[in-house]
Amino acid sequence: MRACLPQRAVVLHALPPLADGVEVLDPNDTFLLAMALGGEADYLVTGARRAGLLQRGTVGRTRIVTPAAFCAEVLR
Repeated sequence: MRACLPQRAVVLHALPPLADGVEVLDPNDTFLLAMALGGEADYLVTGARRAGLLQRGTVGRTRIVTPAAFCAEVLR
């Protein structure tokens, strides 16, 4: 198994506002989506099924996946 190392890191000094039309079921998840969009993340990894993030599947270019799906895809 190979190690999964980040390709790059991004420091966000401020979170961008979510674009019109990006709805969040749980307001506490707004910052997660803003970070994913602002940092142009490939993945947002979460195990929180009840919040609706996993059901969304993507936000912008970011795929929203479980830890198991992330490991299966990236560590193969």
